[in-house]
Amino acid sequence: MSIYTVEGPAPRDPGQPFWDADIQTMPREQLRALQETRFKEMISRIFNTPVPFYVRKLQAAGITSPSDIRGLDDLADLPTTSKQDLRDAEAAYPPFGDYRFFDPRLGIRIGTSTGTTGTPTLMVWTRRDVLVECECQSRCMWRGGQRPGAVVAHAHPAYLYPGALMMQTYFEYFGILGISLPPPDSDETLGRSVEFLKRFKPDRSAMAFSHSRFVEYAARHGLDAREDLGLVETRVTPSPSSGIPLASAGLECFGPLGSACSNQRGAHIAEDHAVVEALDPTTGRSVPDGEWGNLVVTTFGRDSCHLRYDLQEAVRIERTECGCGETSIRAWWGGRFKDIVSTQGSSFTFLDVNAVLSDPAIALDTPTAEYVVVRPASSDAPVALYLESRDPANTTLNDRVATSLNERLGVKFEVTLIPEQTLARAEYKQERLVDRPPSVG
Repeated sequence: MSIYTVEGPAPRDPGQPFWDADIQTMPREQLRALQETRFKEMISRIFNTPVPFYVRKLQAAGITSPSDIRGLDDLADLPTTSKQDLRDAEAAYPPFGDYRFFDPRLGIRIGTSTGTTGTPTLMVWTRRDVLVECECQSRCMWRGGQRPGAVVAHAHPAYLYPGALMMQTYFEYFGILGISLPPPDSDETLGRSVEFLKRFKPDRSAMAFSHSRFVEYAARHGLDAREDLGLVETRVTPSPSSGIPLASAGLECFGPLGSACSNQRGAHIAEDHAVVEALDPTTGRSVPDGEWGNLVVTTFGRDSCHLRYDLQEAVRIERTECGCGETSIRAWWGGRFKDIVSTQGSSFTFLDVNAVLSDPAIALDTPTAEYVVVRPASSDAPVALYLESRDPANTTLNDRVATSLNERLGVKFEVTLIPEQTLARAEYKQERLVDRPPSVG
């Protein structure tokens, strides 16, 4: 008799509207009670485990025992945690820091953050953590119309950065045949991936930041990414007033934080495992619903927790009822605060620029919009945008892009069309906001 079995989640009726109706349609009062219970359990673990990093933070705020916390209403008075705090803890108490809720050697998976904004931090998952993330990601995939039996391609970074491994795990748990491709770090890598996709076209793709690289490569080789490679992305086009649905708080905090339903009114948040706050960057207090604030996330109900983790990104929260039947709050992501450009009395991010350039009325002459925005030297100077074009002398396209940006963002742009392949291509996340103009020659 075999002692090894592979068991996934219980089968679902493909026609049912929710992956987990009990949680996703739970009355608000019951959901709040569940959050209260899990939040208090987390505070108790901080003192009883103990978790020295968070003990120090709570004591500095006058909290000396679990009994000092009455409930979630006290969350707003607790200190936030930054990624730099985690870096400092790992440096002072190598290698894992002293902010863990369990012995990291009891984990089953380890990785690092990308390190795109500083020294990478370590991430550790237990079996329970992986299961919680798989369940929450399954809600997201079901909500987006995916069903077991599909074939999905993805191209997230792997190895020390565990994005690809986590994505593949989510798919396997859900019942999807996942095709894990390497990030497109070179034309050679892209070529191998494209040849495979030509042989085995997936039903859809989850390429995230890599999608445009595949589209661009396919076009250069006479292929259509959708028809010939099966790269069908289901994306929401951002707009200056909304942003995009908040999907993640980063793998170091909570990967599958939420996703949008068919109503596209923001991402439904997994509130049974997280509290999402939008805080004023200056005062540290909550901003009114519908306004942009700092994204601060508290996670609980798992082995790896975070208390008021400030991702220094923009979030907007909506609590109005959604017609889909889910009862959770919804949230929009507006990009990193460091990438917000404030000039000429207005503010914008690359998401706002993306929204304008993705408008079919712009009629770009390239398969993807490759561009950079140069940080303006003064608040009254026009913003310089360099956009790749097959015909850099196309004054009609130049004027159309500049006019659309000026009208929709309330900021004067000076657009310069540059030849295709002028801008360096990133392996994963493309840098859109730069300090100096690109070299064109």
